[in-house]
Amino acid sequence: MKLNLNRIIFREDLYPRFDVKQDYIQAYANAINKLPPIKISQQNILIDGYHRLKAHQLAKVEEIEVEVIEVKSEKELKKLAYQLNSTHGLQLSSDEKQRYAQEMIGEMDIPELAEILSVTEWTIANWTKNQREALEKERNRKIIELYLRAWNTQESVAKEMKVTQQTVSNIIGNFTKNREISEICKDFKPFLYNIWNLQKQDNTVNRFGQFPQVFMENLLYYHTQPLDIVYDPFAGGGTTVDVCKKMFRRYYCTDREIIAGREKDIRQRELNQGIPDDLPKPDLVFLDPPYSLLARGQYSTDKEDLGNMEVNAFFQQFHSFISELLKKKWPVRVAYLIRPFWNINNGRWEWVDPMLEFYKLINRHYDIESRYVIPYSTQQYSGLWVDRAKENKKCLILNRELTVFTKRKVAKEEEEEEEEGEVDA
Repeated sequence: MKLNLNRIIFREDLYPRFDVKQDYIQAYANAINKLPPIKISQQNILIDGYHRLKAHQLAKVEEIEVEVIEVKSEKELKKLAYQLNSTHGLQLSSDEKQRYAQEMIGEMDIPELAEILSVTEWTIANWTKNQREALEKERNRKIIELYLRAWNTQESVAKEMKVTQQTVSNIIGNFTKNREISEICKDFKPFLYNIWNLQKQDNTVNRFGQFPQVFMENLLYYHTQPLDIVYDPFAGGGTTVDVCKKMFRRYYCTDREIIAGREKDIRQRELNQGIPDDLPKPDLVFLDPPYSLLARGQYSTDKEDLGNMEVNAFFQQFHSFISELLKKKWPVRVAYLIRPFWNINNGRWEWVDPMLEFYKLINRHYDIESRYVIPYSTQQYSGLWVDRAKENKKCLILNRELTVFTKRKVAKEEEEEEEEGEVDA
């Protein structure tokens, strides 16, 4: 069949030539009637016959004889273009074959490329050495990235990356053995004392109540190991994600609202939806909830937001969530960041200590392992609050406390009872 030249689509990225051979075009133009058909896809994309196409344009012939080949993918289209050009007509040069091999090594293996390009497998291996090393490095990076998201398993990562589970296991193991983790954290210097102070925020994300990265680094340094699972149900701006990636901890992060750019690393989940079914048993749970009264209106105007709740409603919903967490997952450690605050009720100043209430909830099964004092700056309070405090002879609170609880070792019989869900609410 014949097709108008204007309907032929030439895609330079699919055609293997470096340079146009003008003498061939002229020779073909002088023998238009003797040329075989060019080959195109069902979308009229040129597969083979560039010089014949140009010869028809040079001879001002409007139609050209075509052979349509059904192709199912971009890979098949490019493979076919190179295969045809390497076996007949103006064949591919060695440089052109090398370029093709380097471009396609990620999609085809060495034997397949050797067959297409009519060269030895050793030649393909030599041509593509750097590309294969780069591809392997990128593949390994992607496998690590996926595995650090704790909702993924080695099996699911292997399936997504189209490799064996043993390959995934080997890559993870080698990453640890090769001390690449130490290299990542080589500039980290842990705090020596339990008062953690910072002159200014070190996060790139400007978000109310953001936990500084250096504090998270110290928390993970002192209370977790590489590949431990960290669960953060109030992941916010993503500090936990960033530090877990840096320190090679697996993370399961959720929040009720996901900021742009964090969609792959943080899952959207309301607190009243409970504990995710696919959450593995955490080695550390980090709790930095929106504080009742103190965070009012900072994240949303939604009444379901913990920061917008009255004190009693905050305790009821938050502690209900914690009780379910303990019943279902029994984390090894729980880190709770909170501060006491004044609640002015009908002119009466009431001291509210969420940490004390939390301790009452979990002390039967957990012991305090460490406590860290995290001071605020004096800029936390407006002039109105300062005047109120002076009038009522009250000291304003300028610190949060980060308390780390560790699960108490118990007898086997008691542990079996705990696993059945016998936890005090």
